[in-house]
Amino acid sequence: MTTARQHYTRTAHRRLLAAAAITATVAVLTAGCGNDGGDNKAASASPRVTSSSPSPSVSPVDTDKTEVQTAYDRYWRVLTEAYAKSDSAGTGLKDVASGSAYAQTEAGLAGLRSAGQVVIGEAKHSGTSVIFKDGQKLKTAVITDCVDVAQWKPVDKQTGTEAPLPQTRLVRYVTELTAEKWPTGWVVIEEKIPGQAC
Repeated sequence: MTTARQHYTRTAHRRLLAAAAITATVAVLTAGCGNDGGDNKAASASPRVTSSSPSPSVSPVDTDKTEVQTAYDRYWRVLTEAYAKSDSAGTGLKDVASGSAYAQTEAGLAGLRSAGQVVIGEAKHSGTSVIFKDGQKLKTAVITDCVDVAQWKPVDKQTGTEAPLPQTRLVRYVTELTAEKWPTGWVVIEEKIPGQAC
């Protein structure tokens, strides 16, 4: 409970700080106003009071969104590295993906290996959005993104020749990923590609 004396002391303290800030501001603004060209010793001798405005607080949801975006970016860096050699060994795939997302990636890598291919370049992303699912055992996020694979191309591992691709394939498509917050961080557990252009 705040006593009247504590309230008075806090109020008086705030007023003193405000007065000091005003005095310092006036001193700075009038420091160069003299016409004699000499030093303004009074202005330079006055104490400076600096005040910092409180930084805006970041909401827990914004913090989670930033963490999810960072994990999503890392997931794609790992995928790019794995597909560039058609192998997940040494890429950290198990750190960023699990469940069907991990299984799908390993199946895709096995397909590349059997075809003697790797994927060069990188995918581009735009319109990434993150929403959170309520009522889950773990914090769960759904990431929706527009992926552009025009510069991420399968090539023959030996010759570097581009692999032929179907003319009807989507070069820009929507992807939906589900990620969970594990003790080690956010992990992608599912990736769906609904076949929708973007």
